[in-house]
Amino acid sequence: MSRSGQDVSTSLIEELAGLSASPSRRCIYRVDDQFLTVNRKAFVPEIVAIGPYHHNKGNLGRMEEYKKKYVKSLIKRERKDIKTFVAALTKLEPEIRASYVEPLILSKDELIEMMVLDGCFIIELLKRFNDPSLREEDDRIFRMNWMLTSLQRDLILFENQLPFFVLCELHDLIEGENCHVQLVDHAVLFFNGILPGEGNRGLVGEDLRYTYIHLLDLVHDEWLPSFSKARLREDFKNTKGTEKWEFIRCVTELQEAEIRIEKNEGTLFDIVFENKTLKIPPLTIEDRTDSILRNLIVHEQYDEYYPHFSFVSDYVKVLDCLIDSPKDVGILRQSGIIVNWKSDDEGVSTMVTDIYEFVVGPSKRDFCYIGTFNQINKHCCQRRNRWMASLRKTYFSNPWAIISLCAAAALLILNLLQTIFTIMGYFKQDIVRF
Repeated sequence: MSRSGQDVSTSLIEELAGLSASPSRRCIYRVDDQFLTVNRKAFVPEIVAIGPYHHNKGNLGRMEEYKKKYVKSLIKRERKDIKTFVAALTKLEPEIRASYVEPLILSKDELIEMMVLDGCFIIELLKRFNDPSLREEDDRIFRMNWMLTSLQRDLILFENQLPFFVLCELHDLIEGENCHVQLVDHAVLFFNGILPGEGNRGLVGEDLRYTYIHLLDLVHDEWLPSFSKARLREDFKNTKGTEKWEFIRCVTELQEAEIRIEKNEGTLFDIVFENKTLKIPPLTIEDRTDSILRNLIVHEQYDEYYPHFSFVSDYVKVLDCLIDSPKDVGILRQSGIIVNWKSDDEGVSTMVTDIYEFVVGPSKRDFCYIGTFNQINKHCCQRRNRWMASLRKTYFSNPWAIISLCAAAALLILNLLQTIFTIMGYFKQDIVRF
């Protein structure tokens, strides 16, 4: 039975009215399936669930006992009443619930209990990491290195987050108001050991409860390149060809074009090209690197209003250009640029290729390395460098090609000598006759 136009209109109005407001920048998202296709495990906690998205899943419930022990120790040492924490976060319950894009089925009491337990656990973990005197003798987290490293990884997963203002609120109740710089410093030191390279700290103020979205956002903002976005925009403005730029070739082909590859100092992102030399800072690759880079990249992909440029995504795109085969990885490893603690060269090559799959970008205007790419491509397009690259690729790409070239050269020289001796023989005969 068909419905009248009035019925359809009423139905649509009701459906549209039932939609929640568009998520703000302060929201904590779920990872879309397209990013999970290659390596779903990179986004899944190993031992601890923080927040509602992975609550009570699989074996993650085992850490709940550790959380309670940490919270009990915290409130006893600091002489705090847990009722104070509950009351403070209860006032923030609507804001906390709105911070998660996915509707939460938890009741008000369940949500606040989770926030208090998870938030206090994180604060106590950071305090114990930065002050060993606070650790108890039977603290397995710090006695077993694998537990600590898994926690470091799990606490910066994209879906495994608490709103940062929750941590600030609890930290205020423990340490006093506006001691957020201490919280940020503790977090930076806690995560510093798992980052694959050096970075610069950001600028911090006093009240930071809304400066960061969550801990992953904090890590991103406190692991910066040495260059600024303003400088990048100026570089782009001064680049000939406006928005026309191309990706660079792989390491092997760059070397064929007489470009030297050297290790650079500075932050991980300080890749520069000068004096026919591509300078790249060292990158440490170990078991957690894949997960860390993926979560940082996804964080950049989701935050459309992000005040900083997507430097992690852009950096990985540079790696994706430079590494086309295990041979490229080998060159970078021998140059001290890649420090490989995980697998062989082929494994690193596969990891870099897979990380950037399904990533949107880079943008034509905001790509961090436009100037560097243009300089490299300008060098490669010079006629002499093109000839040298073609020569090396054709005749020096493998031992058999070199042997064939040497044999051909030897044959050419022998033929030339034979011709010379033949001509000289004719001259000698003419002299004798004369």
